[in-house]
Amino acid sequence: MTAETNDPPLSEPPLLDFGSDALFLDFDGTLVELCDRPDAVVVSDRLIDMLHALNDRLGGRLALVSGRAIEVLDGFGMGRLAAAGSHGSEWRLAGGPREFLPRPEGLDIARSRFTIFAETARGLLFEDKPLGAALHYRRAPEQRDAAHALAEDLAQSHRLHLQHGHDMVELRVPGVDKGTAIGELMKLAPFTGYRPVFLGDDVTDEDGFRAVEAAGGAGVLVGSERATQASHLLDGVAAVNDWLARSLQACAPEGADNNNGGMP
Repeated sequence: MTAETNDPPLSEPPLLDFGSDALFLDFDGTLVELCDRPDAVVVSDRLIDMLHALNDRLGGRLALVSGRAIEVLDGFGMGRLAAAGSHGSEWRLAGGPREFLPRPEGLDIARSRFTIFAETARGLLFEDKPLGAALHYRRAPEQRDAAHALAEDLAQSHRLHLQHGHDMVELRVPGVDKGTAIGELMKLAPFTGYRPVFLGDDVTDEDGFRAVEAAGGAGVLVGSERATQASHLLDGVAAVNDWLARSLQACAPEGADNNNGGMP
């Protein structure tokens, strides 16, 4: 499959195989709906319980792979899970210490320039990250071209990676992405030797799709079908949550309560 066409059309993924799969999950737009402000996201107790149940059934082979910082994901109740944050610039195995790449000096300059620019128009939002700096223009779409031009100039001047996303642009540590993050986690126990399955919704997830498909796994695009490296499709956050719950239900021990998707 190439990024230009989906031939044949994308299909719904089969339910998880808890004996052979390792599960990697994007966060925004995949597990939770996108919001105008990153800090406005609400994570339900049911979702947290389901992720922990999935992790237990997979023997610890579940990791969040997000553009958000790990410390932010932990604030949503994800602290027991393995994670790769900041587009692969930081990582942690479940129960292990957070490891991370050095922060380039250019990010401090980008943070300053982005902060000043965000004050020029109502609706622009600057998001500071440990290993990145982002501008959100969802509420100020007329600022898209100006935001992109500023980010492109800073990326070239300071050798930063320019990352486009849903109504946002981000500068971050170069040389890593969600694909490299998944690849590195797959070298480590308990992930090594298992089939990687990655769910994501954004263009930032294409590197992850490419990595898991090349490793004999499956990429699952979330949202409307478009040109992608993924081979499967779920049409939104609700469909993802339903698919995860059905996977749990299918492997629930005999006599378990199927009304909660097999969750304890």
